[in-house]
Amino acid sequence: MQPKLTTGGQALCTPDNPTTGAAEETSIRQLLAHGKSKTALDRAKDLHKALGSAASEALLIDAYAGRIQALLDQNLALEAKSLIELVRGRYPSAKARLDGLSATSAARAGALDELLAPLADPGLGPESRAAIEQAVQNTVADLAAIAACRALPADHSLRLAAGALDRAFAAAASGPVTDDEIALPEVSHRSPLGSWKLLVRAIALFYRGEADSCQECLRAIKPESVPARLIPAMHSMLGLKLSAPLTPAEAALVSRTTESSASLRSELEKLDHAFADDEDEGRIFKLVRLAMQECRRLLPDQVETLKRLIYVRGSMNAVEGERLTAALQGMPRQDASFFRALAHGMETTSDTEDLAMACEYWDEFRQRAVREGWFGAKGMEVATLYIHMAGLLRRIPEDELRDLQRESRSNRKLGLDDFFFLFPEKLYERACVLDPHPEIFSQWLSWAVQESAHKGEDVAKAWHKIRPMDIEPLLYLLQAAEKRHAFPSALTYLDKAERIDAVHSVVRASRLRLLTGSALRHLEQKKPHLAAEKLKTMAALPQSRQGDRPAFMAALGYVIAVEQGDVRVMDDRRAETCRLLDSDKAAGMLVCGISAAAKRRPVEAPLVENFSLAERSALPAQIARLVAIAKDVGIKKFYFPVPYLEEAIRQFPRASGSLDIGQLRTLAETALAMGNDKFAYAVSAEGLSRGGDAEARFLVLRARSMPERQADRHVICAAAAAELARSHRDMETIGEAVDLVRGVVDSDPFTLTLDQAREVVRKEIAASDYPGGNSRGPDYSALLPGKLCNCPECRRARGEMPSPFDDDDFDEKDFDDEDFSDEKMERMFNERVPEGMPPELAQMLFEVLKEGYRNGLSPDEILEGLEDMGGFGGSSRGKGKKGKRT
Repeated sequence: MQPKLTTGGQALCTPDNPTTGAAEETSIRQLLAHGKSKTALDRAKDLHKALGSAASEALLIDAYAGRIQALLDQNLALEAKSLIELVRGRYPSAKARLDGLSATSAARAGALDELLAPLADPGLGPESRAAIEQAVQNTVADLAAIAACRALPADHSLRLAAGALDRAFAAAASGPVTDDEIALPEVSHRSPLGSWKLLVRAIALFYRGEADSCQECLRAIKPESVPARLIPAMHSMLGLKLSAPLTPAEAALVSRTTESSASLRSELEKLDHAFADDEDEGRIFKLVRLAMQECRRLLPDQVETLKRLIYVRGSMNAVEGERLTAALQGMPRQDASFFRALAHGMETTSDTEDLAMACEYWDEFRQRAVREGWFGAKGMEVATLYIHMAGLLRRIPEDELRDLQRESRSNRKLGLDDFFFLFPEKLYERACVLDPHPEIFSQWLSWAVQESAHKGEDVAKAWHKIRPMDIEPLLYLLQAAEKRHAFPSALTYLDKAERIDAVHSVVRASRLRLLTGSALRHLEQKKPHLAAEKLKTMAALPQSRQGDRPAFMAALGYVIAVEQGDVRVMDDRRAETCRLLDSDKAAGMLVCGISAAAKRRPVEAPLVENFSLAERSALPAQIARLVAIAKDVGIKKFYFPVPYLEEAIRQFPRASGSLDIGQLRTLAETALAMGNDKFAYAVSAEGLSRGGDAEARFLVLRARSMPERQADRHVICAAAAAELARSHRDMETIGEAVDLVRGVVDSDPFTLTLDQAREVVRKEIAASDYPGGNSRGPDYSALLPGKLCNCPECRRARGEMPSPFDDDDFDEKDFDDEDFSDEKMERMFNERVPEGMPPELAQMLFEVLKEGYRNGLSPDEILEGLEDMGGFGGSSRGKGKKGKRT
C-alpha cells in the first residue's frame, strides 16, 4: 500500500514556465500511485536539481518514501534500510517520515532488537512509539521472538504479553482449552498484539463448534495486522463464502485442519453424546476404540492428548476403569498434565465424593509437577494449590468429610500425612508455611471459626505469631476474649492492636467497651474497688466525654458507690446523672439497667405510677435513649422493669410521630428482646410509613415480630427486605434478612424483584394491626416458592386424600367467626367425613383439626400440616424463623 504523499501545499514552478513544475509534480505523483516508484524517484531528483526549493525537496522525500516502501513490499529489507540511512543523512527534515519506515524495515529484516530497543526508553516520543507498535502489529509474526527479546526488560509489558500469547496460541491449537486459559489479562485491548488475542479466542471457539462467536472475534481483528492473514483460511474452515481464492499455503492449512480430520471429529461427536447421555458402557467403549483408531491414523501426534481427555471424561462418568483402559489400549501417560486434567474434571462433577478424589489427584499433580520442573517444591504455586484443595473440601458436607477422614485414619498401611489432602487444617497450615500471606491466613481463620471458637483462636494466635504486625488476628482475638468475658486478655490484645493502627475504627471503639465490660465483671465478682479503677481509666479517655457517655459514667459510678456503701459519692453521682439526662426518672431507669447488667442487687427504680403525664408521654423516647446508651458501651442485654415497657406501649400511639428513625429501630429491637412481638410490630408499622432507606431494616423487624403461624408472611417480608437492602447496599441488613429466609425455607432461598419488594412494603403499611387470632393478613400466595394449591380440584388432580373441607358449600370465612364453637365445628366435620373412614381415625382427625384451629391456622394450613407431619401451630417453622430471641 502506497503512503500518502504531500508537499505541504507549496506550489512547484520554474522561472521560465510557472506551470511546468506543477505539471511535473502531478506526473510524478501519478507514477507513485501506479507503483512505478523507481521512475518517479529519478524524475523527482531531476526536478529538485532544477528548482532546489523546499517544495521540490518535499516532493523528493515523498518519492524516496514511495521507493523505500516498494522495496519493503518486495521483502528487500536490507536495500530499504540502506536507502533510509542515505535519505536520513541528506535530508534531516525527513526524520519523522523515516522513523515509521525504519521500524517496518527492522521488522521485515527480523531485527527485533533494533526494532524494539527504543521502547525501553521512557523518554521515547509518542509518534516514534506509535510507529514501532504499528510495525509490530502489522509485520512481526514471531511471538516467541518478541517474548525472548533481550533489548527489552524481562518484565516489559510487550514481552509478557507475547509470552502469554505464544503459550495460549499453542494450547488453543493443540486441544480444548478453558476460558481461563485464554483470558490473557496480560494483553490489553490497546496493545499492538491485541489482534493475536482475538485470534487465539477465535481458534478456541472454532474447536468448540461456536461458529458465530468465532466469526465475531475474526471480525474484530484489525485487517492490517499479522493475525488477519489467517482470516481467509478460518472463513473457509467455517464454511463461509470467500471473496477470493485461497493461496496454496492457506489451502494446505485448511486441508490439514478440517478435511483430513472430519472422520475423527465425527467419531468424537458420537463419543461425546454417549458420555452426555450416560449410555450403555459397552457402546461407550466401542466408540472409544473407534475414536482412538481414527486418531492414530490421522493425527498420530495427538494420540496421547486424546487418550488423556477420554480417560478424564470416563472418570467423570464413573465408567469401569479397566475396560476403559483396554479400549484406549493402555493408560495415558501419568504425568503432571494427566493429573491436572483429571483433578480439574473430577471437581466439576456434582458428586461430593469426586471432590475428595479431586484433592487426591491435585496432590498427585503437585508431586509430578515438582519432579517435572513445573515449579519448586516449596514455592507459592504449591501454597496456591493447597488453598484450592482446602476450598474443595469445604464444599463437601461436614458429615461426609468426617467419614472420609475416619476411613483414612483406619488405614494402618499409610500414615495420616499420606492423607493430609483430606484435612483442611493441614492444607491451610502447609499453605501458610510456604506462603505466609495475610489472605491465606484469612481463609484459614474463616474455616476455623466455622469449626469452633477454640480453633479460631488457635489459628489467630498462629497468624499473630508469624505476622505480628497484622492487625486482623489481634482484632479477632480481642473480640473472642470479650465474648468469653476475658477482659484482661482482650485489653492486652487491644494494646498490641493500638501500636499497629491506633486509628482503626474497631480499635478506637474497643477500649471504652472493654473497660465497661471489665468494670461490670468486677461488680459481678463483688470487687467494686477494681471496678472503680476501671471507671477512673474510662474517665481519662477522650471518647468517654462524647454524646450521652458522661451520663453512663455517672450512673456506673453510682452503682459502684452503692456496692462500696459510699453515700456521699452516691448522692453526687445520682445528681450528676439526673443533670446530664435532664430527668430523675431516666436516671433511675439507667441505674437500674446497669445494676441488672452487673448482676447485682437491683437498685430501686421509680414507680411508673409516680410519673407525671409528661414523663409518661416521654417514656418511649427515654427507653430508646437509654437502650442506645447501653448499646454504645457494649451492654447487649439491658433490662428495666416490665411496667416501663407496658406504659411505653400505651404512650406510643401519641408519641410515635416525635420519634426519629433511630429511636424507632431501638424501640422495636428492645420489644423483641423483651418478648413483646406485638409492640415490635406496631413500631415497625410506624417505621415503614416513614419510607426512605430504612424500609429494609423495618421489614426485617416486621418479619421478626410476626406470629409463628404466619411463617409464609415472615419469609416474604424477609425476602423483600433483602432486595430493598441490596438496592441501598446495606450489607448488614442483607445478611440478617437472608438468614431469616433460610431459617424457614429449607431449599435454596428465593428472591423477589425490586417492584415486588416495594409492593410488599405497601401491603405491610396497610396491615397496621397485629395479626391476632385467625387474622390472615396480606395475601402473598403468588410470591411464595413452590406453593401448592389446596383447592379440591388440585388436591384430586394430585391424587391426595379427600379433605373434609373439599365441598363447594364450605366457606373458609366460617373459621373467622368468633362464635364458631367446638360443637359447630364437630357438626360441620361430621357432615363432611370421607365415606368409609374408621370412626377412631375420624375422631383423631377431628382433634387435629380442632387443635389447628385453636392455634389460628386456616383449613389449608391444617392440611399442609397433615401432609408434612410437622404438627400444628407453626412450631417447627417458628424455631427456624425466630432464630435467637432473648
